[in-house]
Amino acid sequence: MTVVAFIGRTERGPVDRAVPVTSFDEYCRIFGGHTPLGFVSYAVQHFFLHGGENAVVVRLTNGATPGSIDVPAGDGLLRLVARRPGSREHLRVSVDYQGVEHSSDRFNLVVQRVAGPGSQLVEDQELYPALSLDPADPRFVVDALRESELVRLVGPLPSCRPDATPPKFPGEPFRYVDMSTAGTDGDELTDYDIVGSKDEGTGLFALDRVARIDILCVPAPPQRDFGTTALIAAERYCRRRRALLVWDPPSAWPTSDSAVIGMRSIGFASTNAMTYFPRLRPRGRFGDFPPGMPACGALAGLFASGDKERGHPGGPVGALKASFSTLCDLGEREATRLLRFGVNPLMRIAGGAVVLDGNVCLAPEDGRDAFARRLDFSRATLHVLDTLERVAQRSSDSLGEPGAADRYAQEVRAKLAELHASGVLAGRHQTEAYFVRIVASGPEAIVIRVGVAIAGPGCFRTYDLELGRTGLAVREVPPLDGEQLVG
Repeated sequence: MTVVAFIGRTERGPVDRAVPVTSFDEYCRIFGGHTPLGFVSYAVQHFFLHGGENAVVVRLTNGATPGSIDVPAGDGLLRLVARRPGSREHLRVSVDYQGVEHSSDRFNLVVQRVAGPGSQLVEDQELYPALSLDPADPRFVVDALRESELVRLVGPLPSCRPDATPPKFPGEPFRYVDMSTAGTDGDELTDYDIVGSKDEGTGLFALDRVARIDILCVPAPPQRDFGTTALIAAERYCRRRRALLVWDPPSAWPTSDSAVIGMRSIGFASTNAMTYFPRLRPRGRFGDFPPGMPACGALAGLFASGDKERGHPGGPVGALKASFSTLCDLGEREATRLLRFGVNPLMRIAGGAVVLDGNVCLAPEDGRDAFARRLDFSRATLHVLDTLERVAQRSSDSLGEPGAADRYAQEVRAKLAELHASGVLAGRHQTEAYFVRIVASGPEAIVIRVGVAIAGPGCFRTYDLELGRTGLAVREVPPLDGEQLVG
């Protein structure tokens, strides 16, 4: 299954945590619905609408603060703070002594997240029975709330248990203590919020906790675009993870001419990134999104749908849903010009459907190498290299043992045979699809040369895989004439 990562601002949810979701309903339960804070919710919805099945979402904030609840406790307070910052985190608590009336120390605590202030619609709930203020008690309140997903304790504990919040009249529901201080959403994200910190696992590096990602989407907020700092950081992260970055065109590109000028000024090239033009508009709601909205989620869904249909990564399959239109219409000459600059045109075809009428990544144009800019070839190559990297991770422990190089080479051959059988590699016979040779073998490193045919039978792209104590280094090498023809 193709795994697509989305990062940016959401209505609510955990911050700097990579959370897997398998439906838009699941996304809404965790991160809330559509919000003017950003386009992440729309991108995720479009992803599942267009055939995607596995997403990972990272919520980012810039200076957002959590709300708090002060629960009366005699002359003191039991102060709780929301685990997750933001103005949409509406919490409330109730306290009762049912079942613990015999104790002067114990109490039951209920923490709820509701849809809004004063709402009775409960979206999440945690129950903590028979809590105690005694540090020696197994039900010590500090220990019990340590695993809470909704609240955390702050400040000193009160001298007595919190006051009960019983109903005013028998038969009525328990009363609740609402938030004393509301949370805030903070400021707009900057490029540096996207970049994050590798040491702290924030921003892009929150995705390090995910075993695999295939596509990364970083939808910019409405009325604002991220800069080249975020673009370069996201591309470098994708290069390390063998993933594809779907980069949305800036809202400052309203015409194809502005898109061409923008591409010239960026001066950016990568086989790990693609872009398109123009942005989308939902039909019937043109006035809601004057600069258009990102198509990264919809395109990622088409990629994922195509991958599932083929059995391996490649280009997108199918058209966008009929509920989508484009910000502007492109003619054939405009589309051809955009392709020359590495931009895939979104074109309206007969019947009004919108398709991605291009197959180029952001690699520099090379007239001698038709492979260089093919988006489907690039994705297939990333998949092959990622698969071989996983083989290397399993083989690194055997370095220095007798026959380690032969075993590693054999594992690589076996995996390439699987890839050939699945259709990733071209050629009817294995000799046309790949070759594997041991270049160097020693106690500290093994170097294996691998040729893989993706563009066509016998058209090998050649890589040296150097397996050392610290991991795998992959280098593309110019093939010799003999390797190019027969491996």
